[in-house]
Amino acid sequence: MMRNLCRIFNVCSVFDAGQNQQETTCLTRTSIHAKVTPRAPAFAFASSARRGFTLIELLVVIAIIAILVALLLPAVQQAREAARRSQCKNNLKQMGLALHNYHDTHSVFCPGAIGIPGVAPWQGNNISWCRKSPGSYAEYAPWTVLILPYLEQAPLYNQFIFTERFSVMWNRAVYHGHATNHEAGNRRLSVYECPSDALATAEHHLSNYRGVQGGGVNHDCGATQYRFYRNGILYVNSSTRFRDIPDGTSNTFLCGETIYNTIPATSSTGQSMGWASTVSLRNDGRHSGNLTATRDGINSWDGNPETSSANVVTSQIFSSRHSGGCHFLMADGSVQFFNENMDISTYRSLGIRDDGLPIGGW
Repeated sequence: MMRNLCRIFNVCSVFDAGQNQQETTCLTRTSIHAKVTPRAPAFAFASSARRGFTLIELLVVIAIIAILVALLLPAVQQAREAARRSQCKNNLKQMGLALHNYHDTHSVFCPGAIGIPGVAPWQGNNISWCRKSPGSYAEYAPWTVLILPYLEQAPLYNQFIFTERFSVMWNRAVYHGHATNHEAGNRRLSVYECPSDALATAEHHLSNYRGVQGGGVNHDCGATQYRFYRNGILYVNSSTRFRDIPDGTSNTFLCGETIYNTIPATSSTGQSMGWASTVSLRNDGRHSGNLTATRDGINSWDGNPETSSANVVTSQIFSSRHSGGCHFLMADGSVQFFNENMDISTYRSLGIRDDGLPIGGW
């Protein structure tokens, strides 16, 4: 009984059990609680369970994430475009080195495109050179093929047969050259593609760069769609040397960007251009190939080359997917970005190698 009273009143006592004295220490409530922990009732877990997000909290989190994405996405897109623009500029620099190496080897810049071999068709002031019948005119290698060895593409260069015709267009037999040359040019070449152009895909083998055949309002040959010049550096059967650029190599265009390419989707006949396309001066169908002149302002055509035929402007307008203008390779090998709103007279003069006009800042 004493043990029970001790437990009840939380005290310790000593009692005598017979002749043997025995000390018993009562267990306190604290020690009992430490040794035996009662099971918590089931309803206790409900109050300690983790509380979920309320609808308002969830909407606030979503709104914060949306704001962060809205702030970061343009920055990411700009960073990507800056990288693509840098690659495009680097492509032009490689072409500049290739063209200069060609000049170092042959003491002359390569022709913009080769027409009738060994003949300058305009000699004797004969304007009929641009209206040759199909049987009297043959299209040969363009500048984009002639500089391949200097772009580390010698194996590809060796696949072409330079004494045979080259193709002007693909997917249209009348413009096909020799089968070997046609097949050699029917592949992608990344150095001729600007990564900002959506048309530069595996489906096409186009070029986003054109040789500058000249500039100004008055062309030497052609009609509204296809104009041909010979006051630049790279033109049909050209043989330009550094000494032939009295305006200065830093004041004269050598190559420039373009997005105006013919693709099957925008051609009524399903034809397409390629980086190995040469010119056609035949009276049954002329085409400037990979040559363009500084006639109309940069990006001045309001059409869309992805949905409309660019044949009407490919010989006279430079363009790009870069905002505000496009890149040009100068004759000295440097690459500059030119604003699409620059003075048109200055722009046209930069495409001419020997007009003698002073060039201000651009």
